[in-house]
Amino acid sequence: MGYAAVLLGPLILLAVILLALAIERRHPLEQQPAGASRFNLAYMIIYAASGAMLAPLTAIVTVRLVNAAGGGLIDLDASGWMLVPAFVVYALSMDFLEYVFHRVQHRVPAMWAMHSFHHSDAAMNASTTTRHYWAEAGIKALSIYLLAGILFKTNLAILGMYGVLGLYHVFPHMNVRAGFGPCWMLFNSPQYHRIHHSAQAEHFDRNFAGLFPVFDWLFGTHHIPRAGEYPPTGLDTGKAPASLLDTLTWPVRK
Repeated sequence: MGYAAVLLGPLILLAVILLALAIERRHPLEQQPAGASRFNLAYMIIYAASGAMLAPLTAIVTVRLVNAAGGGLIDLDASGWMLVPAFVVYALSMDFLEYVFHRVQHRVPAMWAMHSFHHSDAAMNASTTTRHYWAEAGIKALSIYLLAGILFKTNLAILGMYGVLGLYHVFPHMNVRAGFGPCWMLFNSPQYHRIHHSAQAEHFDRNFAGLFPVFDWLFGTHHIPRAGEYPPTGLDTGKAPASLLDTLTWPVRK
């Protein structure tokens, strides 16, 4: 049952990514090389497998530590209409932790060595969503997810709602011309997030937010895209994996 749940998540995410790719073909921001998404889709198998293998270990460690901390310091185990404010608190808190983690990924050399794989995609599209170095899932589970478990006592409803919300991460990576204009602070968008993936130095270390750009605004890391501003993506060095084998040792490759 546990492994079924682990495998179901990537399958749902894959379906959403395939739908997004179909939309991109009809309304592309830029014309990308044929098969630009094939590498990422193939890599998703490695990424999903690594997550499935890490899940049992991280779950055991997390549960033990959370139980030792009392099972959650802040009670968000709500039901009925109270689910709404409880979920909002949980979603905002989790996205703040994701924001902090993302800042660390760009600041700490060892973390950037892994995270740069995500930024190495010069043809960013919906399939880039899961283009993360395979070891990062375990690091995140034992850091921000562990902290969230210590801070909050939640229920399956809230966790399920947050899981569905997580599918939204596909949208900001899409190769489409879409943004929220003056309402940019409310939700991440393809234009806003493309700035973060930009290969141009003026955009480096900007727009870290995963879901809610308000955190970029609060901490001064926002860059409000100008009308029609969709910069090229990828690493400024042009570095990118040449094969799936390269992805396994990406952090130590020159």
